[in-house]
Amino acid sequence: MAGRIPAEFIDEVREKTNIVDVVSQYVQLKKQGKNLFGLCPFHEEKTPSFSVAEDKQIFNCFSCHRGGNVFKFLMEIEDISFPEAVLKVADFSDIQLPQQLSEQKVDVEHSQAQQLRQVYESVQQLYTHVLLKTKVGEPALDYLQKRDLDEAAINEFGLGFAPNETDLLLKFLQNRKVSRELLVRSGLFVQRQDGQLMDRFRNRVMFPILDQGGHVIAFSGRILVKSEKEPKYLNSPETEIFQKREVLYHFSQAKQTIRQTSTAYLFEGFMDVISAFRAGVQNGVASMGTSLTTQQLYLLSRITRKLIISYDGDEPGQNAIADALELVKNKPFEVGVVMLPDGQDPDEYIKAHGSEAFKKQLADHVLTPIAFQLQRLAAQYNFSIDSERLGYVQAALQQLVTIESTVEQDLYLRQIADQANVDLTALKTEFENASRQYQRKQRAEKRQTRLTQPTDPTPPPVFNVVLNRTEISERRLLNLAITDERLCQQLLSDESFTFSNPHIQNLFLQWQEYLKTPGEHQVAGFTDHLEPEMQKLLLEIEMSDIPDQISDDEINDYIQNIQAARIDSRMQQAQQQIRQAAAQGDEDAQTKWLNELLQLKRQLSQ
Repeated sequence: MAGRIPAEFIDEVREKTNIVDVVSQYVQLKKQGKNLFGLCPFHEEKTPSFSVAEDKQIFNCFSCHRGGNVFKFLMEIEDISFPEAVLKVADFSDIQLPQQLSEQKVDVEHSQAQQLRQVYESVQQLYTHVLLKTKVGEPALDYLQKRDLDEAAINEFGLGFAPNETDLLLKFLQNRKVSRELLVRSGLFVQRQDGQLMDRFRNRVMFPILDQGGHVIAFSGRILVKSEKEPKYLNSPETEIFQKREVLYHFSQAKQTIRQTSTAYLFEGFMDVISAFRAGVQNGVASMGTSLTTQQLYLLSRITRKLIISYDGDEPGQNAIADALELVKNKPFEVGVVMLPDGQDPDEYIKAHGSEAFKKQLADHVLTPIAFQLQRLAAQYNFSIDSERLGYVQAALQQLVTIESTVEQDLYLRQIADQANVDLTALKTEFENASRQYQRKQRAEKRQTRLTQPTDPTPPPVFNVVLNRTEISERRLLNLAITDERLCQQLLSDESFTFSNPHIQNLFLQWQEYLKTPGEHQVAGFTDHLEPEMQKLLLEIEMSDIPDQISDDEINDYIQNIQAARIDSRMQQAQQQIRQAAAQGDEDAQTKWLNELLQLKRQLSQ
């Protein structure tokens, strides 16, 4: 645009938006004391260190030290510019744009990541147009309609078609003046030996892949005509905006329902997610055609603790469930498994039995991980043969020793006894022996790990630094001065007062300058005026655990502690000068600094 976003509009958007509402779109927050806490969306962690202060409208992670106001949060998590973040928050809060903004585009220096997103967005629109509006797209449209997908579903999921042409997309983007460098980086093309680019996706139904902010960042193309030479599904290669191990299909659309229901359904394929959505299950996601990853689980763990896995019922699907359960067993999830009858996948089951029957399966036929493993084991044995029954019992007990709940153990021991037709008392004795062996093995493995694991010579970074009395006093006093105008003026009027920490003194002076700007003066707005390092210090101070009620006597103690620390520092300097003067035989200088030291001692004793 010709001008910048007006400061008054930025203030209005920030003041009318609750940062908790925005952050909650990405992080599951829980009240803890004054603030809300959750797992940090910027790095993987097991213990929540990400905090949001609703009263101050700021966030901060005490581990990775990212922090700021609502605009900074969106800039960090979606990799967008400040103007883009302002407009996105305004849209979120339904705040009408000023006329000068609504009539013209925002003039921003687009990042490379943003340029890639724009390319992918325009390509998705092209593929959908080809599918719905052209003759060449009719075979793909017929295919989707035979799978019960109407135009509404196609538009909902942004489906499209890449025709069997080598340069349709290339010409489309070249006409839009997209640079060759960006075309190569996009991953949408393959480069021949002569350097010529040609479309990567040809004769494929296209499924756009979105990041957690809802931007198109990749595609997965399903081949329309089966071929032995080409894979059934072809994914975009990884780029700076797309790493398949970190992306879940349909996550951005499903996350609101996941939060509302506190449950996520993990399906195996794109069509399963789409069919489930059309059946009324809108909180379904799928991994990117590969095994489930820890990064994808962490993405889910930020917004829910309940995960239901419903993969295909065939043998590969069951193996994939077993792998997923192994990966998730040490993660903070309540996990369930739904096995659809007759080895069907969700898409097949819905077509055969309807939406209501499918939702009933998801609600009423959830297996625990152990129940799934036992059911899977049972299918591998012939219970009419004694040796097979004993083999099942031994294998089942090896599964059972891994769970800690004695109630669960008792429940499944009874089921195993009934199924294998063995005496329950004898089975419990056998289980106790197996349990002791398992525990001995675990202890031995831990000892071996301690003996063989190399010692890391680099100590881990220390985030929770212990502060001395003066440092605590300075931080609390600055925190109070920012919120209490009377105290702020008191400190300014005392010419002898200054913070001993130069960074805190700098923050105090910058706050005074910020107070001279028009409009409301809040910490959330102040952060926009600070350099990154100063912003980190401010957020650390503002998010610290400071008592709600602090008396005037305590405030005076803080001031005295700071002044005493400054005098003590000057005394140390005077003592150093005295020693230096004595070593040089300079009696005049020695006398001067002795007098200085005496005066400082008198000040300290007052």
